[in-house]
Amino acid sequence: MHSHILPGVDDGSKDWEMTSQMLNEAYSQGVRNIVATPHNYPGEKKQDNEKIRDLVRQADELAKQIAPDFTVLCGNEVLYRRGIAQEIEDGHILTMADSRYLLVEFYPKERYSKIYQGLRELVEDGFCPIIAHMERVQELFESEEKIRDLRKLGVLFQVNSGSFMGGVFDRRPARLRKYVNSGFVHFLGSDCHNLTTRPPRMKDCVEKLSRKLPASCMDRLLYENQEQFLQKKYI
Repeated sequence: MHSHILPGVDDGSKDWEMTSQMLNEAYSQGVRNIVATPHNYPGEKKQDNEKIRDLVRQADELAKQIAPDFTVLCGNEVLYRRGIAQEIEDGHILTMADSRYLLVEFYPKERYSKIYQGLRELVEDGFCPIIAHMERVQELFESEEKIRDLRKLGVLFQVNSGSFMGGVFDRRPARLRKYVNSGFVHFLGSDCHNLTTRPPRMKDCVEKLSRKLPASCMDRLLYENQEQFLQKKYI
């Protein structure tokens, strides 16, 4: 759901060799569908969607060489700003797998009022926003009430797999597990950037969560929500 595997477009993969290695690692971790989500930032230099689509097509060909059931889809991790809907229409932002789902990133210390207003506008424009690594957004992570309010809008939440892997004295994984159990976490993503500091790791996280959460939660997180997304249905 969240990966930086395309070569040379952001701070993720540096070349096709790294992309191939990252895809191999992701497949060995149990991943079968991966959305390439290069960073999309505001500025004068606008993204060329066709360039990204071409890179995704090449990455998908590499994935098919690994296994016929391995697929790479297109998307973006979009840093929030005003005018996203217009940028999508103008061909400078990609939605997730050409659906109405949109992966949206906020600064860690972003004010909740701006988050709420911005996401409400995206929903009113007909999109289904997914907040990228919601655990990094301080005002959200620390307030179940605010998470509930955004969920009522139709907003979904993605968490990075590494955020569940804290040590004994790290309270963040426990709170995230509570959110998963309550149905507030809809997608798990590796947010992989490379093979060393931020590799495409999913298996250890899934195994750890499976020991601590009901099977129904894991099915929803790993399969049911993913199927709804792939079929472009509302969650």
